[in-house]
Amino acid sequence: MPISHAVAVTFEHILVPTDFSDVSKRALEYAKTLAKQGNSELLLAHVSPAANLISTPEAAWIDAMEMEGLEEQELEERGSALRSEGYRARTISRVGPLCDELLSTIEQNNVDLIVLGTHGRTGVERLLLGSDAEALLRNAPCPVISIGPGVAENKTGDLREIICATTLEPHSAELVAYAQKLALQHGAGLILLHVKDVMNKTDVDWVSFDEAFHYYAQETPGKSSWLRTSLRGAAPGMRIVDLARQRGSDLIVMGARRASSTATHLSPGIAGRVLLEAPCPVMTLLQP
Repeated sequence: MPISHAVAVTFEHILVPTDFSDVSKRALEYAKTLAKQGNSELLLAHVSPAANLISTPEAAWIDAMEMEGLEEQELEERGSALRSEGYRARTISRVGPLCDELLSTIEQNNVDLIVLGTHGRTGVERLLLGSDAEALLRNAPCPVISIGPGVAENKTGDLREIICATTLEPHSAELVAYAQKLALQHGAGLILLHVKDVMNKTDVDWVSFDEAFHYYAQETPGKSSWLRTSLRGAAPGMRIVDLARQRGSDLIVMGARRASSTATHLSPGIAGRVLLEAPCPVMTLLQP
């Protein structure tokens, strides 16, 4: 069943990957707000790399095992702290390739939302998430909310306005219908933003898009306010970011393309720039 045909947007199990860094701590704080809203279960997950018993010297292997034990202890302490605050929370400790272990965790625990802390490096015209994080974004079967370096420290999960950035092609209608349902559920305004590459001279087929949208949104009453605008320019990603910054938007919703788990980094472009510069969290959903 299409995700937009669900009766309501609910998150029963929220996965928060952690490496105990400040970046992942910020993601956890955001996830806590969402969990409180829907009494969701928080799954705090840490993945340790597998030790190479063949090439690793014995002393280094022992150090690695000791470090893994300390990480498991810290993970349990953070899980206990969440439960003491009244959250339904579990900790998950895995060993192996990061993306593979997280995708397995998602499947085994019926995860329906991932909240991921991301970071970028200045001076580079692309987002540097790392291959594992990008593979997770591009392969997760559920929505992923990324908390990037540009997100304000006090940003919470309260939604007053959502920007849905879309090409307005018929296949993107499901994404728009999902964003509309989320907006209506939270009483938030919805800005539908059409991003068009400067080199693309093809006009949008509004008739086909509207037909597809009404199919996906057939169970959704009402309609939010649309900002039907075409962004043309060399940096449409920054136009999205600038609009979110000017309006004080609380969430950007975008589509993501599926890719191999061996992918390296997000190529320069709209998604990379938005994730790096966005002043608010960015939700990505897989697109056909």
